[in-house]
Order: sequence, then C-alpha cells, then structure tokens
Amino acid sequence: MTTTPTAPVPTPAPTVQRSWSGWRTLLVVVGAFFALSGVTLLALGGVGLWAQQQRDSDGYFTAGPERVSTSTYALTAPALDIGGAGPDAFYTDDFLGKIRIGIESTTSGTPVFVGIGPAADVAAYLEGVGHDEVADFAVDPFRLTTTARAGDKPATLPADQSFWVASGTESLNWTARSGDWSVVIMNADGSPKVDARLSVGGTLPAVEGVTIGALIGAVLLLLIGSAVVVSTTRG
Repeated sequence: MTTTPTAPVPTPAPTVQRSWSGWRTLLVVVGAFFALSGVTLLALGGVGLWAQQQRDSDGYFTAGPERVSTSTYALTAPALDIGGAGPDAFYTDDFLGKIRIGIESTTSGTPVFVGIGPAADVAAYLEGVGHDEVADFAVDPFRLTTTARAGDKPATLPADQSFWVASGTESLNWTARSGDWSVVIMNADGSPKVDARLSVGGTLPAVEGVTIGALIGAVLLLLIGSAVVVSTTRG
C-alpha cells in the first residue's frame, strides 16, 4: 500500500513588533500639543466669529451710552497714545480703525461739545481752566476715576479752536492715526457742570484678521497633530 506523503504546514513568520521607544512617546506628546493648540485657536476663532455679529448696522463695535459728569468746565481723557512702542502698540491705528463718539446732554438747553485734538494743544487750551482729568475707569459697572485740576472758566469757546482733528455737539467720527491725543467733553457755551450720556464705537478692523488667522491656524494644527499621533500609534 502506497502512502502519499503529507506536505508540511508552513510555519508563519514571527510578527516583528515595533518597540515603544522614547522617541515614539515624544512624537505622541508633540502631536497632542499641536492638536491642543489647534483646539485653542479654534475657540479663539469662534469668539471672533461671535464678535463679528456684535457690530451695528454701520460696522461699529459700540459701548454705552454711559453717564459722565463733572461740576467743573471740562472732562478730559488727556493721554490717548496711538501707535506707540511696547504695550501701547496694541492701540495702533490699524487696530482701532474708525472711531465714533456720541454725546447727548442729560439736561435741556446747552448742547455738549466733544472734541479730539493733539494733547499738547488741548493742555495749552485748558491751562488755568478748572477741569477733571480721567485717571482710570471701570467697565462693569461703568465708573470713572478723575483727578481735579483747579482753575477758572475758559477764555474762549471750545468750538472756536482750530486744533481739533474731529469735533461735534452730538457726535464725531474720526479715523484713528498715530499721535498723542486728548478727548475733551465740555458744554458748548463753556459753562460749568457738564452732564451727558456718552457712547464710544470703533470698527476694529484687526478683529476680522485675527478671526481668519485663528481659524486657519486651528485647521492646520489639528491636521498636523492628528497625523503625528495616528501615524505614531498605528506604527
């Protein structure tokens, strides 16, 4: 009787597994960092998109109106440094864009004047005039901290001055530019006891750029981080 030999069953080759080295751990950590940074930028972009919806019909972000008052002849914000170095660079003209200030007297009769002018010229005009200078302010709740400057009434009316870059008795519009500026609020007839409601708005063009940049960066970082983590763990 002839026996047919049985073919030997091939033994599968041993699976070579890649050891989990320190480099792989490092790559996972780096990938996770990129992905987490992408999530952070995505949240920032989401806030930016929400902020874009807060503009009014004219494209301004607006705060107020809030009540401002002084028993003196003027209320001033004496140091608006635009385009400076260091921390002041945050308030560049590219960031602020167009500025709108609305002013409305809370008492009948005398209208309230608001003007923006070079700080040196404003200081010279108010030299010897009783006024309050804004030293600090809080937003919620709104509150001004002022420093009183003793003096008499102004020799001339605010609207008669030629140094204003923007002024008005109901509102003013100004495209921000580099310089050292002051904002002044007075009764138009130069009388004391200013009492008004003030609103401030700005187009803030940088908000749109920051939002787009954050969303693009978020997508890139999420793609890079996910690719690094997946390729490393699957290997």
